[in-house]
Amino acid sequence: MMIAGASAALLLLAGCGNAADPAGGGPPRATDPIIFPKETSQVAVDLKVDLAQLEAALEREVPRKLWQIDRPGSECVASKKVDLELFKIKSPRIECHIIGTVTRGKLRLSGKGESLFVTLPVRGTIAARDVAGIFKGETATGAAEVTLALTLDLAPDWRLMSTTRLDYRWTREPGIDFMGQRITFTSEADRELRPVKREVERIVARELARLPVRDTAAEGWKEAHRVFVLNRKNPAVWGRMTPERFRFGGYAVEGRALTLRLGLDALLETFVGTKPERPAMSDLPALARREKSLPLSDLHVPVIADYAVLEPVIAEALAKRAQRPFVIPDYGSVTARFEEIRVYGTGEGRIAVGAQISATSDMAMIDKASGRIWLSARPLTEAGSRMVRFADVTITGSTDLVGEEFLFALANSPGFQDAITAALTQNFEKDFAELRGKIDRALAAPRGRLTDTRATILSLQTGEIRAHGQGLYLPVDLVLRVDSRLQRLN
Repeated sequence: MMIAGASAALLLLAGCGNAADPAGGGPPRATDPIIFPKETSQVAVDLKVDLAQLEAALEREVPRKLWQIDRPGSECVASKKVDLELFKIKSPRIECHIIGTVTRGKLRLSGKGESLFVTLPVRGTIAARDVAGIFKGETATGAAEVTLALTLDLAPDWRLMSTTRLDYRWTREPGIDFMGQRITFTSEADRELRPVKREVERIVARELARLPVRDTAAEGWKEAHRVFVLNRKNPAVWGRMTPERFRFGGYAVEGRALTLRLGLDALLETFVGTKPERPAMSDLPALARREKSLPLSDLHVPVIADYAVLEPVIAEALAKRAQRPFVIPDYGSVTARFEEIRVYGTGEGRIAVGAQISATSDMAMIDKASGRIWLSARPLTEAGSRMVRFADVTITGSTDLVGEEFLFALANSPGFQDAITAALTQNFEKDFAELRGKIDRALAAPRGRLTDTRATILSLQTGEIRAHGQGLYLPVDLVLRVDSRLQRLN
C-alpha cells in the first residue's frame, strides 16, 4: 500500500538488547531504560485517481436524447397590463402547443482545484404550434453548455461522496418572434434538465463508490503493522512502524486526475542488532482530518543501538592496529593482542569498553604483561552531524593485572586510545549514504495490490546521541515526498 511501503523505507537504524555484564574489575553496568519522546510521524501521501472510467461511464449511460416535449395548452405569451390612456386593460394569455426534442453531444469531464465539472453540449429544436389559433407555428433552435459542478468529500467511514450544482448558459437561446415580442423556452429547459442532473448524480455516486479507497486504506493499515528488514547483516537493522490513524486533507482536481490528500500518523522506530516484536494489530479507525498545507512527510525516528553491535567494530579496529607495534616511552616497541571485547552502558551518559590484552616489549627488561583493561568515555555528537566522538576518557583495570604499569602505559598511549576512538568516533556519512541508497532503491517501484507508490527522501537530520544502560539513542528526522496512484477501479 502507498503509505505502508513508503513509510517502511524511512525506518533507519538501531535496536535494543542486553549488554555484557562487567567482568575483571570493569565499571558497574547500568540498567537505566532508554527514554525518548514518543513523537508521532506524519506521512503525507497524495493518492492520484484517473477519472477516465467515470467519464466513460457517463458518456455510455447518459442518453443522447435528453428529453422530448409535447405540451398542448402551454402559455406562450403571458397576460400583460396595457395602458390605453383612458382605460387600463389586460391583454389575453396566449396559449400554444409546444413540441420539441433536445439532444446532447459528447460529454466532457474536467476539473480545477476543488471543482469537478461534467459538461454536456446541448442542442434543441422547439416549436410552438397553433399559437392562439392565429398561425400554425414557428420553430426555434437553441444550443447550450450544460455544466454540473461536483464537490467531493471523503466521509469518516471512507465513502467518497459528491454534491452537485447545476449550471448552464445558452450560447443561442431558443425562441421565436411573435407580435413584436420574443418568446423563449428556457423555463421548459430548466424543468427538463432536472432529471438529467439526477441521472448524472446517480452515475457519479456509483462510480465513486467503486473506487477502492477504503480497501486501499485497509490494506495499508494492515501492512503498516510490521517490522521491516533494512540491513541483513554487518549490522542487522530492523525498522518498526505502529500506525495510529489515517487522515484526509481534501483533494485537488486537474483535468481528469483526482488527487486525494491522505496521511498516516504512526510511531516509527529502528533497531540495530536485535529484531523487535511486531506491533499488535488494530482495527482500521475512522478517518480523521489532515491539514491541507501538509505536502510532505515529517518523520521522527528514534535510533536505538545495541551495545553488542559495537563490539565487533572495536575488535576489528584493534586487530588492525595491532599489526603495527605501539611505541611507548620507557617501554620501547610493544606488540599487543586484543581479545574478548566488551561494551556496555555505565550510567550518566557513559559507556565502558573492555579488552583482554597481551603485550610484549622489545626491551629485554620489560616482562610480558596480560590482563583486562577498561576504557570509559562519554559519546558525543552535534545536531545535524553523523560524527561521533568520545570525551572524558578514563582507564581502569582488573585487580589481577600482570605487569600493571606496562598495561596502563599501553592503554594510555595515543595509539591504543586512537584505535578505539577511531572505531567509535565514526563518521556515519558513508553508512547513512549506503542506507539511504538502499531506501531509495526499495522505494523506487513498490507495487501493492491496489496502488503504485513512489517516494523520495528530501532531507535527513540527526540529533545528539545519548548513552543509556539499555543502549545508545540517536534521534533522526526525515522529510519525504510520497506519491501514489490507484491502479484500477473495482
